[in-house]
Amino acid sequence: MAGKHPAWGWRKARWHLLEQPAWDGVALNKKRVRRLWRAEGLTCKPKARKKRRTGPGAGEEKRLRAEYPMHVVSFDFQSDVTSCGRHIRFFNVIDEFTRTALAIIPRRSFTATDVIAALENIIAETGIVPTYVRSDNGPEFTAAALIDWCATAGVDTAFIDPGSPYQTAEEKPGGEAEGKRNNQPALEDTMAEAKYLADEWKEIYNHERPHGSLDGMTPSRHWERWTAENQLAIA
Repeated sequence: MAGKHPAWGWRKARWHLLEQPAWDGVALNKKRVRRLWRAEGLTCKPKARKKRRTGPGAGEEKRLRAEYPMHVVSFDFQSDVTSCGRHIRFFNVIDEFTRTALAIIPRRSFTATDVIAALENIIAETGIVPTYVRSDNGPEFTAAALIDWCATAGVDTAFIDPGSPYQTAEEKPGGEAEGKRNNQPALEDTMAEAKYLADEWKEIYNHERPHGSLDGMTPSRHWERWTAENQLAIA
């Protein structure tokens, strides 16, 4: 598992095993997993502690928190360089409640129109219009076309304050993928290859990779469980 998912630690490996049907009902002690992980020469990083925010408004809970799927949808960009030296950008969209990667789209450049098209595709695929969209104050997100679309679609905006990265989603779906790309030669020679890799990572992120904030569940399972437990409320 460490060879297949080099960016994972022993915690994610344990969560992933517990999700497999073959391990159903098997006690998998976390101390034993950590001991075996270390015995194989793999790194056992201590659990990172969140830093306390300081400064004005540090003790105030102003951030809008997602309460159900598609309540708050966040989006942002991540950049990379192809093996030929050309710039490439990944547009990441995530559902904050379930941590589901709704889209990971590679392109050379993006406009507000491209962002709108991506959001409309997500609505068409999920059948749900988000209540809020959260982003930074970049030009693609503050463009008049996007503001007009939000008003027309009945979607409220939740732009983060300048210099406040903690107000965005706690984890971006492209973060670990970007870490993998930075640790190996660039592979995206063409946009077709970049799209293939992005789609592959989206599938792994949503259906295989356990998430710490979801008690070790994958985003897809968390969404399915919430839907099953809230059928009457949805109806």
